[in-house]
Amino acid sequence: MQNQSPYSPLDLIFGTFTDERGTLTICLSKNQEKLPFQIGRVFWITDVPKHAVRGCHAHRKCYEALVAVHGSFKVRLDDGMHPAQEVVLDQKDKGLLIPPMLWCEIYDFSDDAVCLCIASGDYDKEGYVNNYEEFKQYKI
Repeated sequence: MQNQSPYSPLDLIFGTFTDERGTLTICLSKNQEKLPFQIGRVFWITDVPKHAVRGCHAHRKCYEALVAVHGSFKVRLDDGMHPAQEVVLDQKDKGLLIPPMLWCEIYDFSDDAVCLCIASGDYDKEGYVNNYEEFKQYKI
């Protein structure tokens, strides 16, 4: 990882096993304490155009953990009070925990990137803050 920000990727709940047949990475429920939420949904992002930016929002209550299960991408995190931090995700057994009310932008996807997202809740349109200026108002 390129930096030592407070948002640096961390080991979450993944176990990796490798033998002559390849590598298997698993999410172990017995290690749930490393993930501070019960899993509500899992989704993945693929085929992102070169200059596209995903995210660009904060969640009011939902936690997310992002993992680059293939390829790489960058994540810009902003708490609305300090300079934004950039984290590079490029290891399939590391994740980035994103708590509620942290602005997140995902960008610079490699051509082969697969971004796995493990979230604490179901999709809730009202649970998103999609405007950065509105997000900053919550931080005052």
